[in-house]
Order: sequence, then C-alpha cells, then structure tokens
Amino acid sequence: MTYTLRIAGDLTETVELVAQNRDRVFLRRRGEIVVTQPAVWQRLVDSGRVVEVGNG
Repeated sequence: MTYTLRIAGDLTETVELVAQNRDRVFLRRRGEIVVTQPAVWQRLVDSGRVVEVGNG
C-alpha cells in the first residue's frame, strides 16, 4: 500500500507500507526500510497527515 505523508505545509513524501505486525511497522522511504512502532504509525494516520494513494 502506498501513502503520501504530509511533512509540513505542502511538502509531502511518498512511503510504502511493506509489512506490519503487532510489534512493528515496516515502511519503505526513499528506497530504505524504516521501522516504527504501530502506535506511532497510527497516530500519524489519525492526525490526517497520512493519505492513502494506491495499492501497489
């Protein structure tokens, strides 16, 4: 799943959700894998800063 992450104002970045389990969320950002906690990812989604743009 591909998402657009709004960083500040009109500045955005594309991230891809690679995998998710109970303990970690794996995102591809600028070609590198980034790991975060599910609660952090959920807060970003809930804040409206993350917008789903496609399934790919």
